[in-house]
Amino acid sequence: MRARGANAQVAIAFPSFYGGVPGSGFTKIPFSQIALGETQGLVESDVLGYGRNPLEPDLDVIVNDGSITVPVDQRLFGLHLKLLLGAPQTTQGVAATGKLTFALQPTVNSTITIGGQAFTFKASAPGANDILIGATVAETVRNTVWALNRSAVAGVAVASYSTDLDAAAVTVTYDAVGTGGNAMTIAAGSSPASNVTVSGATLAGGSAAGPYNHVFKAGALILPDAAIEIGMPDVPTFAMNYGAMYNTLAVPMQRSGNLNATFNIIAQGEKPRTTTSAAGTLAELVLTRFSQFTGFIEREGVPLGNIVSGAMNVSNGLDKAEVIRADGRIDGVDPGMVAVTPEIVSRFADMSLLDLATGRTPVDIAFGWRAGPDARLTFRVPQLRLPKPQLPVTGPGGVQGTFPGQAHRNAAGDVLIVTLVNDVASYA
Repeated sequence: MRARGANAQVAIAFPSFYGGVPGSGFTKIPFSQIALGETQGLVESDVLGYGRNPLEPDLDVIVNDGSITVPVDQRLFGLHLKLLLGAPQTTQGVAATGKLTFALQPTVNSTITIGGQAFTFKASAPGANDILIGATVAETVRNTVWALNRSAVAGVAVASYSTDLDAAAVTVTYDAVGTGGNAMTIAAGSSPASNVTVSGATLAGGSAAGPYNHVFKAGALILPDAAIEIGMPDVPTFAMNYGAMYNTLAVPMQRSGNLNATFNIIAQGEKPRTTTSAAGTLAELVLTRFSQFTGFIEREGVPLGNIVSGAMNVSNGLDKAEVIRADGRIDGVDPGMVAVTPEIVSRFADMSLLDLATGRTPVDIAFGWRAGPDARLTFRVPQLRLPKPQLPVTGPGGVQGTFPGQAHRNAAGDVLIVTLVNDVASYA
């Protein structure tokens, strides 16, 4: 029987040492495309003196580079993130939250108090711990989110602040999951009237029970490798690739279609093909895919408008150790410089992104997808520089600009923080 892609199988396991193949612990991996396996080219003979017809070519080195395209899902994607960035820090629980709802514009010099720190609404020239009243309630809400997220006051900086597309309320989310955030206070002044209603005197809902929060960060000095078996049971034939490391990630964001991620892979080698699987009994996680239509792009907690599409691109800059070996394979792979280069394509409707680009102002950007309160995937780039783009007019339709950004480390040394919230207890 001929091999068919519909019946192909992929399994991944993490060995205890580079290039190892575990005897168990493999997980079945859903995929849409995979190209991986050893290739060995030929070197043309350079010997002269035997006429015009060439002598036999020599064998060249062995190469095992490839890629895999997988669905971006709530559970299995954590394995791919581990292979790309290293093991996450995992905490179970729910963060405490609260809300400040704006009924009307705040009165000048009215206040809200967050974590014991008062913030005063001003009509112009806001200073430290002031918030500029905008032309509309929505603009004031956005200004409030930005002011709170940028605050260096200890009692304020322990939480994150956001709003939604309606921009009628500010959501306060304690950064640490668990019950600790339930004690954080929030209040709104009444004289003069702030016209803000708080959800309660303190945040609420923080719990040590609930989903698991897996936080992955780029920049680990040592990255894991994997054994990846590709099986074609129709033949049957099974190929075990070892020393496989993820070099790059590309996740396109758009309004519709399947949400997939493509990883570039550098592997050390491939075992001889067998007629039976060496992966043993496979563990299976339930595949629950994130949907493109639930995607969001936020700047410091505020949704970006007029975004047509985007992409999250990450590179580990892997450097092959191409030493002389009798088997013709690489000796290993060393992590190089991290590159995080998100791309944003925007309809040109205002100067917000263009001003950030021309002003050389780093921005805090988050790409992500939600599937309810207990399932979320977020790529946060805390310091992203945007280039000044062209705004080509190519026809009678809308004018668009493409912003291919470059991330750099923030004061804490972070360039990319990926948070996956789900019901998987561990990716260790």
